[in-house]
Amino acid sequence: MKSISQLRLEELLNNSNISSSQSELIREMFNAARVNNPKNRRYSENWMLLCMLLQIRSPTGYSFLRKNNILPLPCTNSIRSHLLAVEIGCGFDKNFFKLLKKKFSTKSEQEKQGVLVLDEVFLRESISLNSRTLTYSGLEDFGGEIDTDGTSKANHALVFMWQSLAENLVQPIAMFASKGTVKGVDLAKLTIRAIMLMEDAGGQVVGLTCDGASTNRTMWSQLGINAKPNNFKNYFQNPYDSSRKVFVFSDAPHLLKTVRNSLFEKKQLLVHPSNNPIKWNYYYNIFKIEKNSILKVCPKLSCNHFELNNLSKMKVKYAVQVNINENMKYMN
Repeated sequence: MKSISQLRLEELLNNSNISSSQSELIREMFNAARVNNPKNRRYSENWMLLCMLLQIRSPTGYSFLRKNNILPLPCTNSIRSHLLAVEIGCGFDKNFFKLLKKKFSTKSEQEKQGVLVLDEVFLRESISLNSRTLTYSGLEDFGGEIDTDGTSKANHALVFMWQSLAENLVQPIAMFASKGTVKGVDLAKLTIRAIMLMEDAGGQVVGLTCDGASTNRTMWSQLGINAKPNNFKNYFQNPYDSSRKVFVFSDAPHLLKTVRNSLFEKKQLLVHPSNNPIKWNYYYNIFKIEKNSILKVCPKLSCNHFELNNLSKMKVKYAVQVNINENMKYMN
């Protein structure tokens, strides 16, 4: 193996029918055979990325393959050092969108279309010192997109994510750390900025999806969205291309929970003036009738579906299982 030159190896790989990942593995095996000391091995960028993915997916499997010399894998410290070389921070990363532009250049027009998804999550307040940059992590940080003093502890994270419509591609594109929820006006600015960057990278944003939080509803108003029947509008003009529209969607799980919670609190909902109201007791009576029965038409209903607390109100499955077809058929 040592006698085969790199040029000859590349010629053999180019003339073969094996995949690029297999070619990369063969190159690394030949490179490993050329050095006597494993510590002197040098790994290519693509191989390091593949090793990262393997180590993340299965740390035990990675350790087994490396310990038994089945594959020329770098040690976990080398992978950790490689990851530390990547600058990770809040805001929109220009280098990331440059790489994303290369990715989109290989996609078809249909594969470039997708939906921008945004959501906020609650974080535990914590501050740590980054010894590499001598800066504090855990403070409010918008990546320079929104003015902030940067001295408050962050307890919320706003995440933007790209979801392709034609393929199974889900990619987070930005994250922002804030104290409390991001204001609706600022959220609208960040959304417009995210759309502009995705469009410039080659993507085509056809929709925007988020839950029905108050800040998100404020953002909708800022973008001209109106849910009133006499002036209904569920889209706004694409800021990058005025000939296209961006449609706004409220995610279905949140809508199901909202309807169920409203029905639980008010005990009845009137869908249309000409129809009878939907009452909470209809569902509860089904549960009471079948509670002691062996053979059940609606076996998924339990006390957790009707004795709601702050935690159970957040679970999507309880809202879905109350409104499934079996319950509707039972009531009819």
